[in-house]
Amino acid sequence: MSHYSGSVDRDVWFAAHFEIAVEQICEFFAGDGISLQGKRVADVGCGDGIIDLGLTLRAQPASLVGLDISPTDVDHLRSKALEHAGVTELPPELSFVHCSETGFPIEDGSFDYVVSWSAFEHIGDPVSVLREIRRVLTADGVLFIQLWPFFDSEHGTHLVEWFPEGFAQHRYSQEQILLRMTEETFSDRAEVMYREYRTLNQITADGLHLALRQAGFVIAKLHLQADAVHVPVEMADMPPSRMGISGVKLLAVPSF
Repeated sequence: MSHYSGSVDRDVWFAAHFEIAVEQICEFFAGDGISLQGKRVADVGCGDGIIDLGLTLRAQPASLVGLDISPTDVDHLRSKALEHAGVTELPPELSFVHCSETGFPIEDGSFDYVVSWSAFEHIGDPVSVLREIRRVLTADGVLFIQLWPFFDSEHGTHLVEWFPEGFAQHRYSQEQILLRMTEETFSDRAEVMYREYRTLNQITADGLHLALRQAGFVIAKLHLQADAVHVPVEMADMPPSRMGISGVKLLAVPSF
């Protein structure tokens, strides 16, 4: 569930998560009159923890727990927070927990709200993870999911550095993709990004909806991101919703 920045400038990467992502999360909740202040919040797929730091400082929850299958490097986060935001210490309300791919070492009903930002395309078993989220939420809790990009959309490979023209997953074979990524040298970054591309779960917007329903959620609020794209001939028979919907933000609540 970890997030990887590729070649993105670290200043840009930090700001995109510490400021922009946090602002979008808060505004999406606030649009329904929901405040995270004084609440118990979890972030599933927290990665480097930058979003969690920004969300803790801005939204002022009673507690925020970042969950990820890769342990969050707290020292690295503290260093980047000082470098890019002048934050000298991580807030005591913020903590991180190492979890398994399908289980959280968390008691039932521990959180009022759960958020997940750009993680669900990387999760191998979305239904199991969503069931865990359902378990650790209170009965009247709310789940926020942002997912971008969906696999079939223009940059669904996460390989825009090598394929700025987009739709590489439908235009080229795996061998051709790997060849372009290794034309100069097979850098550590290329190795990581190719591995992440090969392990994407290829979930669609409808597939995410089905996983939510199977896990005991109903969608309460939905914002689909759609872009104008040039459609390669190789995709002539693909449903427009799959290639045109690039991302989603949603609020989901437990069903009874």
